[in-house]
Amino acid sequence: MLGLEKLLQRKPSQLSGGQQQRVALGRAIIAEAPVCLMDEPLSNLDAQLRGEMRREIRALQQRLGVTMVYVTHDQTEAMTMADRVVLLRAGRIEQVGSPEDLYERPATAFTASFIGAPPMNLLQLEGERDTVGVRPEDVHIGAEGLAARVGAVEYLGADSLVAARAQGQDLLVRVPGRAAARAGDNVRIAWDRGNEHRFDSQTGGRK
Repeated sequence: MLGLEKLLQRKPSQLSGGQQQRVALGRAIIAEAPVCLMDEPLSNLDAQLRGEMRREIRALQQRLGVTMVYVTHDQTEAMTMADRVVLLRAGRIEQVGSPEDLYERPATAFTASFIGAPPMNLLQLEGERDTVGVRPEDVHIGAEGLAARVGAVEYLGADSLVAARAQGQDLLVRVPGRAAARAGDNVRIAWDRGNEHRFDSQTGGRK
């Protein structure tokens, strides 16, 4: 099940990090434990191996029906592996819900700023008492909206991230493919009001 058949004669020191992780998983499976606690198990692996192990662990959990309590600081692991996320901040529970809940309806400004890559833009706009949150993919550059100045553009292949500054605040815009804007350009940015998230400026709670 774990693809370790060819490695049975090796000592632990002769195994890679990912293989050692699979041995640890094998021990948990053999023990038939109903609950398995994993404390940042992939933190020492390189990015490619982390991605492979995420998929392997998730597939094993679903196949075996084991309850896994998985501790991580990596939001990608939390979003891709969890059925339910408990987001902690300074020892307190910030929000509990599915990955979709935390991303689409964050309960607090902290959740909004923590979940998502890149995270949600949180803005204190002129004439607004609330903190306005909007995801970078929901912001667009056009002929109308807030006046902004482009600081940098990161081309990522499938899309680009445009870093801009408006009303003295930094925000990110995710655009498909290559961005037409360049560093130093003066642009207008806007978004659909239906995509806004509003948070209390004092407590950070969702409104």
